[in-house]
Amino acid sequence: MDAQLQQISSKPNSEQPAAYQSLIDATASAQDAAGMRTILERLLSDAVPQAASRAAAAHFAQAIQAKMTSDATTDLLTWSLEQIKRQAQSFEACDATLRQALFARLVDAGDYREAALVLGGTNVENSARQYSAAEKATLYVTVAETFLEEDESVDAEAYVSRASGLMRDVSSSENWALHLRYRVTLARTLDARRKFLDAAMRYYELSRADDAKIDREELTTLLAKAVTCALLGNAGPQRSRILTLLYKDERLDDLERSADFAGHARVLKRTVTGQLVRTRDTAQFMASLMPHQTALLADGLTIPEAAMIQHNLVAVAHIYCNISVEHCAQLLDVAPGRVEATAAKMIAAGRLAASLDQVDGVLHFHATQDALDSFDESIKALCLGVNACYEHAEQLAA
Repeated sequence: MDAQLQQISSKPNSEQPAAYQSLIDATASAQDAAGMRTILERLLSDAVPQAASRAAAAHFAQAIQAKMTSDATTDLLTWSLEQIKRQAQSFEACDATLRQALFARLVDAGDYREAALVLGGTNVENSARQYSAAEKATLYVTVAETFLEEDESVDAEAYVSRASGLMRDVSSSENWALHLRYRVTLARTLDARRKFLDAAMRYYELSRADDAKIDREELTTLLAKAVTCALLGNAGPQRSRILTLLYKDERLDDLERSADFAGHARVLKRTVTGQLVRTRDTAQFMASLMPHQTALLADGLTIPEAAMIQHNLVAVAHIYCNISVEHCAQLLDVAPGRVEATAAKMIAAGRLAASLDQVDGVLHFHATQDALDSFDESIKALCLGVNACYEHAEQLAA
């Protein structure tokens, strides 16, 4: 190998790039990782004119990507990036191709976090080459998607934010797939960051897409994800609005007939109609949750447990003017201390119109509407309940 490299160096500068490329192709085809290392060391040395070394280094990266399949290729790519790092600005094309090749191999190996870090290191902002907004956004969305495979939501959010600033400059007609990927990744990131109500709206907007290229089953899955996130969100006016929006969606019946998402629809209906939601009602829904959606909170409750207790407290507030903490705990099937702590947090956050008498252990609920509005809400709840009963009877008859 040294003799061949020495022979190329003795040629005129104009002939050297082609000679290096021929040697690189032969070495890569032979799966000779050691020979490829020797070639790169030569190209990065002062013995090779920079014009020849840049072209040859770019071809070096392309040859590894296209021709090398041995087990030693991943180590070769990692080593090559380390060597290039010191002169990355001079060998940008080589660096970018090496990162793409190593990214693909790491993804295939299931090492998603390292793959995302490798691809995220590509210089697209200060490169001598002018990357388009679509190219930059594609890279950032890909990195975010890869981070999410490892539930690295903080890093994913950073790259989604970078993509957000570029999407307005990306044509939606020419790059509709990229726009769709970005919107899905944004929703997944909000979901992973436990910003459930924001995620619910993003998922719902995606589920309403009328593009014929999107499969109907995928739209149903997105609707189910919207329901999931809405149910996991903190009780309050925003959650109520989103749940009502989902409840009124004409596809909810399809969701209820689905084997995978029937539990979502049932829990949604009980929630919107102001009914208490008990553990037995949420079994199928809970089984479908992702690990980050069942995480343990600081108070010892999982996210869905906390969400259901908060909802049930709001439901109780629609029925009672006041109730003892002990009685409320029996209704909710939780410890009295849990009811008191959750109610106190909700009151402090303005998500429950009530006051807590800790001396007597009584929750006093405050009216948030005038008499007429309250009557209207009661009639609405009754009509929703009757409608739910009718639909259930109709299904049984079918």
